[in-house]
Amino acid sequence: MPVPDEIKSLVDRFHRNRDSYSLQSYNETQVRREFIDPFFKALGWDVDNEKGYAEAYKDVIHEPSLKIGESTKAPDYCFRIGGQRKFFLEAKKPFVNIKSSEHPAFQLRRYAWSAKLPLSILTDFEEFAVYECGRIRPAKNDAASKARILYYKYTDYEEKWDEIAGIFHRDSILKGSFDRFIESTKKKRGTAEVDDAFLEEMDQWREILAKHIALRNRGLTERDLNHAVQVTIDRIIFLRICEDRGVEPYGQLNKILDGKNLYSRLVDLYKKADQRYNSGLFHFRKETGRPEPDSLTPNLILDDTILKNLLKGLYYPDSPYEFSVIPADILGHVYERFLGKVIRLTKGGRAKIEEKPEVRKAGGVYYTPTYIVDYIVGNTVGKMLEKKTPRSAAKLRILDPACGSGSFLIGAYQYLLDWRLKYYENHNPEKLAKKTTPPIYQASGGDWKLTTSERKKILLNNIYGVDIDSQAVEVTKLTLLLKVLEGESAENIDALLRLFHDRALPDLGNNIKCGNSLIGPDFYDNAQMTFLDEEERYRINVFDWHSEFPEIFKRKNPGFDAVIGNPPYGFHLIHAKNIKPYLRQEFTSAKGGFEHYFLFYERSLRLLNNGGHHGFIVPVTWLTIPSAYALRSLILSNYRIKKIAWLSELVFKDAQVNTLISIIERSKPEKVEIEIYSDLGFQSPPSEKRVYDQTAFIDADFYMAIFEGGRDTAVIEKIVARSKPLQEFARPCSGYNPYEVGKGEKPQGGAHTKETVRSKPYHSKVRLGDEWKPEIAGRDLRRYSLTITGYRWIKYGPWLAAPRDPQNFAGKRILVQEIVGGPERRIVAVFCDRELYYSRDVIPIKIEKESPDPYYLLGLINSQLLTWYHQKRNPKAKKQLFPKVLVSDLRKLPIQTIDFTNPTDKALHDRMVDLVEHMLDLHKRLNDAKNPHDKETLQRQIAATDIQIDRLVYELYDLTEEEIRIVEGSK
Repeated sequence: MPVPDEIKSLVDRFHRNRDSYSLQSYNETQVRREFIDPFFKALGWDVDNEKGYAEAYKDVIHEPSLKIGESTKAPDYCFRIGGQRKFFLEAKKPFVNIKSSEHPAFQLRRYAWSAKLPLSILTDFEEFAVYECGRIRPAKNDAASKARILYYKYTDYEEKWDEIAGIFHRDSILKGSFDRFIESTKKKRGTAEVDDAFLEEMDQWREILAKHIALRNRGLTERDLNHAVQVTIDRIIFLRICEDRGVEPYGQLNKILDGKNLYSRLVDLYKKADQRYNSGLFHFRKETGRPEPDSLTPNLILDDTILKNLLKGLYYPDSPYEFSVIPADILGHVYERFLGKVIRLTKGGRAKIEEKPEVRKAGGVYYTPTYIVDYIVGNTVGKMLEKKTPRSAAKLRILDPACGSGSFLIGAYQYLLDWRLKYYENHNPEKLAKKTTPPIYQASGGDWKLTTSERKKILLNNIYGVDIDSQAVEVTKLTLLLKVLEGESAENIDALLRLFHDRALPDLGNNIKCGNSLIGPDFYDNAQMTFLDEEERYRINVFDWHSEFPEIFKRKNPGFDAVIGNPPYGFHLIHAKNIKPYLRQEFTSAKGGFEHYFLFYERSLRLLNNGGHHGFIVPVTWLTIPSAYALRSLILSNYRIKKIAWLSELVFKDAQVNTLISIIERSKPEKVEIEIYSDLGFQSPPSEKRVYDQTAFIDADFYMAIFEGGRDTAVIEKIVARSKPLQEFARPCSGYNPYEVGKGEKPQGGAHTKETVRSKPYHSKVRLGDEWKPEIAGRDLRRYSLTITGYRWIKYGPWLAAPRDPQNFAGKRILVQEIVGGPERRIVAVFCDRELYYSRDVIPIKIEKESPDPYYLLGLINSQLLTWYHQKRNPKAKKQLFPKVLVSDLRKLPIQTIDFTNPTDKALHDRMVDLVEHMLDLHKRLNDAKNPHDKETLQRQIAATDIQIDRLVYELYDLTEEEIRIVEGSK
């Protein structure tokens, strides 16, 4: 990229006048206007908003250099794409030595780390320093060079322009160069992203507060203790964030550390907050139309030492956090995981922290990334706002029935705020600002902003949520209330109180509620209550949608306008034996081994009004698995699927689940658009897009084969028509599960513990007796070849977590690798007839019939054609990480039938057997080969034989040259 003339001119001017620019009198404002602004204009940024974008979509946000205590309120610049922050820039005057000064570097890193931005810039034009910020926790004693990854002098700009522009030019960011650079510089050790670090601190606060409050306040129930600890943390975080945002006086929490009786003075701050905010977070006195006040926490006993240790670490420079820039979604991310644990009381009254059983069973807590939320909100709430006015938009009701920490509701609320502001800006804002109760006002700098009253109104009118976890409900309220206060000032709130006698925040008790979205009060119609203790009834927490939200269901078109969210996956404690009969009676989708999200689908779809929009992120398996048949039938027959977006597995990094987004409308079924995204963040259009007639899935027994295109379908239908499923010729089954906490039987060991899982006592590198059996793993399998090392032995018996029929490990069988292998993701299968044992990463296919020959089946299973069929028909095969073949997939593999009375059929069968026998011999010889020439020759023969097998398979299934090209084109 050629160096722009503007950059050459800036460098020349700075060089000629460097002495005067380096004087202390030459200030930050001057260097910003004269050098930094034009520098970034040359990098393609609309620094002055010449395009006239609304506040939410400006390229560059300029922040005032407002001091709060020893810290600045915000970085000087925030550079954004589509309203999403990409990096901060902190400007200094040239008098400051950026290369060696610790304070400016710490100041910038603190902001960027808190905002979870990977890179940010510190510059005075004379020097230009780039810091890696997102993964390296800042500390006040860090050297200026800590986390600095690039450094330039102004004399380097022309020579290094390609490098600078390749990262920070606006076009480079849009093309992905910025993200690729970040990936290349990430450090693997000693990292701590802000959400992980803040979660760790909150966990420590919870443990300390729980143990102390339990010790000093005897007689509290577990629910009392959990409530007391949670609201104490919530209130402190709320007030501290408000301080950094300038809404509360800075340092007020710090000031109470001087003196005694800290908790009573902290409660005084709570009560003042109650007068200002009316939020429910601070509610200590009876008020008409509001829930019962909190009479528990004002009377707690907390020692001064406990609070001092908690509060003193929340302020600059000891604290690495800058609360004014921590995004709401990051705070939600932290809370989502924080809520995965609960405080329990021992028999002696001591507090301990445990993972919630449903979280442990699900393998953890998985927070929905912001880009997923944005996509769902845009395709539901966004569609419903089209052609609306603020008056009609005020009637929209948006629900998340499993709201967790509120990420989807925050996304929906932000979308509504942005939409409303843009509408007002385009419809005579000056006139609107002069109303008695204005919806907008003009801030310093000329930007239009929604008033606090308008933001409150939107929240109360439009946003609804339910969650079974009372703590999650309170966190959702907290994050939404913080969103109301975003961009507000203490002066505005004081004016609101003074002029309108109106507190700044609404009470969300009628909008965000605690209850069981799936179980209504009719659960107790059959005298169930008499069989449940108080704790069980509290846990089930029945919820009556119609009585809890009467304003929603008494409308002319009753129901919610949009339902959005990420429902729980898998099976949870809610599926206990005494609840399953109710669920099976209540839900059409509760058939067979139903999953939690099936029920949330059904419940939430029924809560929609006519024309309402629904958006969920869920596992892809609901499209195909037999247990979801009833759910598919319900949706396909009664609702319109508008869009299905196939996503990368990495949406949830620690969860081995492949997901999709479904956008559904309560209207007549029509066309369904399938979008397949290769780019994780939806930064580019779908890599593939197809449209299907929804009724075609109904005609196909509700099986939704979204992975195949139109030409693929014709080939697949031809293959299936000529075939029978593999399960008619052989029996695919499962390997064992050796270890799992709570599983296993006597006579040896009993139920497994965490120590059992860790130490693996039933495995050995040598054989220790007759009960010890040779074991292989999936990684030992190759196509037509099996590696047996003799170094692994398993003590096989009922003491394992899930043993299987011993016949699964002996006799004639084909072994299939669970994880499909290689760049082409081929099914990997090998013949075996000796006793070998294996866990679930090897799938045995037991040969139980004389014909066809096992080698015939092996050739088909290892063929390119059946791999192609598997990839087109099975969601797990599409996983980007560890694509799988399942037992259920193998059972349905289409096997070309052979009429042994027909000479042509028999000849094809025998030809396949001969080729596979030859292939097995070649692999055996390859394993025995010593010199490189022999190995290379054998590998060539194997490749040639593989091609012959593939061609024979095409002939068996009678594929034309065009159909073969369709299959081969997918390689």
